[in-house]
Amino acid sequence: MSIIRRIRQQTDTAVLYYSAGGKDGIALLDMLAPVFKKVICYYMWLVPGLDHVKPYLQWAVRKYPNVEVRQIQHYQRDYYDRFGFFQDGEGDPSIKPRKVGELEEEVRQETGIKWAFSGMKGVDGYMKRMRLLTFKKRNGTYMTDKGMVYPLAVWTNKEVLRYIEMRNLIKPFVYNPKDVSQGFGIDLRSLLVLRKRFPLDYERTIREFPFCEKLIFDYENGILPYGQEKEVMEIIKRIETESEESDEV
Repeated sequence: MSIIRRIRQQTDTAVLYYSAGGKDGIALLDMLAPVFKKVICYYMWLVPGLDHVKPYLQWAVRKYPNVEVRQIQHYQRDYYDRFGFFQDGEGDPSIKPRKVGELEEEVRQETGIKWAFSGMKGVDGYMKRMRLLTFKKRNGTYMTDKGMVYPLAVWTNKEVLRYIEMRNLIKPFVYNPKDVSQGFGIDLRSLLVLRKRFPLDYERTIREFPFCEKLIFDYENGILPYGQEKEVMEIIKRIETESEESDEV
């Protein structure tokens, strides 16, 4: 892609914000690795050491010898710890939550590399679409003045999945097939998937956020998050179907 080749003319090392399981990160890593001498993937965690994430971190370095994976705390975790989100106590007022731009600056300082890639796409939501259009209007292409680059800005989800299939890449992790964007969160949808398929990850999440188990308690008592009832029931149905299929094997 032209925007990737353009950045390659300025640096031989790329930084990629890698979601470890997300389709956009998988596809974008495959585009970057053959072009750059080195690719440094940054995976941002909310809960460290999750088993269902590890295969995607391991795949990245096995598939591409020039890839290095680094893990850093997600900036959202700063807010959770500051205000005690689903945790004991009332949080830690000494924590100053980082904004996404501050985290990006930390990575630039750590690597010494200005340019970093993200798989953000316009179809991922209205706000992301408006941000990307602003970047395009300001700079003539989908990148920011500070060095963030978005090669997949105009791609659709179907196009990304088709690319992954065509290139025979690792399959993305799916929490809910109906969601436009996948991703682990401290929410009922993620907890249901982890409790059934990755019980150790479920336990790790409960240790970090003990009161998030209230979401499971409510679910078991017939109370679903307002506005998410249909999505949660779809996840439950999918989990039950997968369990039946595994029992038949």
